[in-house]
Amino acid sequence: MSWIIVDVVFYCISLITVGALAGRISQSTQEVNTFVTPLNISTIQTTQNLNQSTCIEDECNPRLLSDLEVHSYELEYIYNNINDTTVQGRVTIDFTLKQPINQLIYHAKRMLQLDEPVLYEDGVHRLVTMGKYPPHNYISLRLLLENSSFTPNRYSLKQKFIVSLIDGNVGFYQTLFNDGNGTIRKLLASKFQPTDARKAFPCFDEPQFKAVFKIAILHPEDTIAIANFPKIEETIENGLRRTIFADTFRMSTYLAAWAVLPNTYGQLVSNEDEPKVTVWARREPTDNGHTALALEIALNSVSFFTDYFNTSEAVTPKIDLLAVPDFASGAMENWGLVSFREDRVIFNEKIASIVQKQQLGETMAHEIAHFWFGNYVTCKWWNNLWLNEAMATWLSYKPFSVYYPNWNMELQALTEEVIPVMWDDAKPSSHPVVVRNVTSAADITSLFNSITYSKGASILRMLEKIVGSNTFRDGLRDYLKTNAFDIGDPTIFYNKLFKNISGEKFMKNWLEELNYPILNVDLNVNNNGTYITFNQSRFIISNVLDSSNLNSNYRWMINIQCVLGGNYSDSDITNLGEDTIDFILETEQETQFLSGKFYTWIKCNRDFQGFFVTNYLSNLSTYSSWQHFSFVLEAEPTFFSDEDKVNLLQDSFLLAYKGLIDYIEPLRIVSSLMNTTSKQSVIWCTFQWHWDILTELVEHLPNTWTKFKDFAIKQILSSGTTVDDILEINSTDDHNT
Repeated sequence: MSWIIVDVVFYCISLITVGALAGRISQSTQEVNTFVTPLNISTIQTTQNLNQSTCIEDECNPRLLSDLEVHSYELEYIYNNINDTTVQGRVTIDFTLKQPINQLIYHAKRMLQLDEPVLYEDGVHRLVTMGKYPPHNYISLRLLLENSSFTPNRYSLKQKFIVSLIDGNVGFYQTLFNDGNGTIRKLLASKFQPTDARKAFPCFDEPQFKAVFKIAILHPEDTIAIANFPKIEETIENGLRRTIFADTFRMSTYLAAWAVLPNTYGQLVSNEDEPKVTVWARREPTDNGHTALALEIALNSVSFFTDYFNTSEAVTPKIDLLAVPDFASGAMENWGLVSFREDRVIFNEKIASIVQKQQLGETMAHEIAHFWFGNYVTCKWWNNLWLNEAMATWLSYKPFSVYYPNWNMELQALTEEVIPVMWDDAKPSSHPVVVRNVTSAADITSLFNSITYSKGASILRMLEKIVGSNTFRDGLRDYLKTNAFDIGDPTIFYNKLFKNISGEKFMKNWLEELNYPILNVDLNVNNNGTYITFNQSRFIISNVLDSSNLNSNYRWMINIQCVLGGNYSDSDITNLGEDTIDFILETEQETQFLSGKFYTWIKCNRDFQGFFVTNYLSNLSTYSSWQHFSFVLEAEPTFFSDEDKVNLLQDSFLLAYKGLIDYIEPLRIVSSLMNTTSKQSVIWCTFQWHWDILTELVEHLPNTWTKFKDFAIKQILSSGTTVDDILEINSTDDHNT
């Protein structure tokens, strides 16, 4: 029982300490008014704090009233002492109501103290009662006069609050780190996406409510404050530094950001002034040049995307890249102040791998791409999160084709995005890219996964391959220009890309259904020519998985592009025919006929464009349909593109895992590829990815496991690949070899 007593005592002491601290800080704020615009608050009690256990009217709706426009947030934080674990804040929200309402509802979450608000309607003070509905993080205001409502007009809401800096690593929080000299330092950082701005200040915390942010921070003299936009004024008084920042672009609450750093924090500043880019990181790695790569890639990414999108409007006057010792995600695209986990900014080439180097580069390009897609134009609600994240994921590979072409990053997108997520998405437990009925914070957070990022990026890659790179880029340019600094509807973008079909119909067909299809291609030859029957159905990776609740009749719009080869009449397997098949399959089955042509094999999903798996069937009994590919790969090693070779490996291994073909088929293709393209990194990576899956199946079967190990070793040795070759592949930037 002693441990229970200790816990109870500790809990009580904690409450007393926090209460005393909050009281002391609250008292200190009465002494110095540091708000940009002083608050004239009536001393008369005008609110009632009501913490309801059940919702009332609009509080029951997890979405805020949409017919409201937020103009600006005027924010000031007061951080008096480096040892404080709380921060005081004040906010003035300027907004316009466009329809009458009984309740004014906005967000606030887990604040230590939230003072009564002061509300002005067109400059006239209105008395209100304040209620709280914690399940939705809601603050609700009602006019004090009975049976009165808020009329359409312009309003100003002012409120003081206190937030904890030690309540996790989201919202506005502190993180401790060792400065390299044995001294523990403190850094204050922010992380708001998706729904944690409400932890840092009262706000309308939905992406559709874009507003200008006017930020000021009072902080200890030996610290540095940074925010989304450049500082415009800085004064020092009584050991405190007051930093005021320029007004931001109109942006969503989740993109606001600020930080307070020790003045010993390292800086690496670009030579360019438009924009000036600064990398902030711990002093030791900065002084050793380990942030130079991050700065280089950031500058190149800004230049690339400015040209690619044909506008520089999305570029902030300055860009800070902040390495945070404790950060909840890999990075966050705060507009003008991008935050990162340290390993996505700091790169020591003496100990880091080329994979880590490219991950740093990809992350940096991803966050810079968000300046245009996500920040400049924002989706109205989180159900379209995929467009922000998937677009940034796919676009993040593009700058490297210009600035680092030997990295061959667009080819690597297959092994980084497409192949892993096809495994994830081949299960009944997957979900569509676009999820309906997303309401709660938990629902929103759950969308930050491989389906949203990688499957979404794979579908965008497929879309670009279908319509062409120039059409895809021009469509993005038009979309951004039409919706600049505003909310965008992605259907406008889709429909501009296609001429003969509805772009919206095509994209929704892929985005609003989980999983993907298996395309069975059945090639048959008779005296009249070649018949090819295409049949589609849902692909689930294992028959053991229960898929009974899925729609077995769902049909995808599959863009089919195939090449045919071989000659049935003279048994020439390697003859490369000139015929191709190109159409969109919208039904379960369709047959194509090539009169007077007698082919022995067909390869579809050209250049691995599509997000589906293909199986090949045939009435030719001499060889299996899959064995034909091995003959072609060995006789004509350059006929199939690298993407096609990856596709053959991917499809054959997935089909073998499901039991639709024997494992001899993918292993035969592996042997053919290793004998002809021994140093193709993407080939090796695909083989390794599936080999890891296969290992899990056979590692507990000693005899089988030995045979598989022997096979892998044989492929390496027979290809002429040496240990030095493997080391070179893993230690150089060159991913063309």
